[in-house]
Amino acid sequence: MTRESVMRFRFLLIALSLMLIAAPAWSRSESLTFGIVPQESSSRLADQWTPLMRYLSTRLNRPVRFMTAPDIPTFEKRVLAGEYDIAYMNPYHYVVFSNTPGYQAIAKEGGKQIRGIVVVPESAPAEDLEDLDGMTVAFPAPAAFAATILVRAELERLGVSYQPRFVGSHESVYLNVQRGFAGAGGGVERTLAIAMRERLDGVRVLWRSPGYTPHAFAVHPDMDPVLMQTVQSLLVNLADTDEGRSLLDRAHLKPLVRAADSDWNDVRQLGLDFIKTSGAP
Repeated sequence: MTRESVMRFRFLLIALSLMLIAAPAWSRSESLTFGIVPQESSSRLADQWTPLMRYLSTRLNRPVRFMTAPDIPTFEKRVLAGEYDIAYMNPYHYVVFSNTPGYQAIAKEGGKQIRGIVVVPESAPAEDLEDLDGMTVAFPAPAAFAATILVRAELERLGVSYQPRFVGSHESVYLNVQRGFAGAGGGVERTLAIAMRERLDGVRVLWRSPGYTPHAFAVHPDMDPVLMQTVQSLLVNLADTDEGRSLLDRAHLKPLVRAADSDWNDVRQLGLDFIKTSGAP
């Protein structure tokens, strides 16, 4: 190799090194973490969402890892710490975590609103929420938006006295009601429909709340804008193919549409303050 060739080779190595150093972290091929709010058991969520993660991995040419948490409060702590690159979170979570640490909504289910529901045993004589006075009412977690916050607000508005029991997930709420450990429980229509597909029986819906903007698909504020747009396009285009529609159905989702931060102003207007973010990194 001539001296000139050696110099050219060294120059190319230096140039390549500088390009790698200057390139933003998100342009590399490291894995992405996709956190799912644990409304159901981890095993059930993995079964529903892992096929979508594989689909995204193939099209992004990098691993997309399914992640969740053992319970909703732990999920909240992980989102607050920015542990998920992409997260599927409830409407109130999004209102909080869009401020700190700054998650940005990219998609939501189209043509859908989320409603809190109260379920009771099928044989229960209760006809309205006032009939729950003095009972134990199961909830998934203190800051679960529709299943807890909306339900508790209505019970308190009506002056109903009750004993709250936090059981970790929507799935556990329905089982507590079915097995008689609670006189009623808070949930949402989506997770109740899933539970009933899985052969849950012996419960019925007593009450439904007004509707609000549903869960957000949101990305970490440090995500490269080009990558963010690519992820967004992949999600909202799922309904355009048979494969994508199958993945949506597996995760029990309606077709997704592009979302804007202002879509959750209806939730912001409630003025809720259940999650503290002071001292967050």
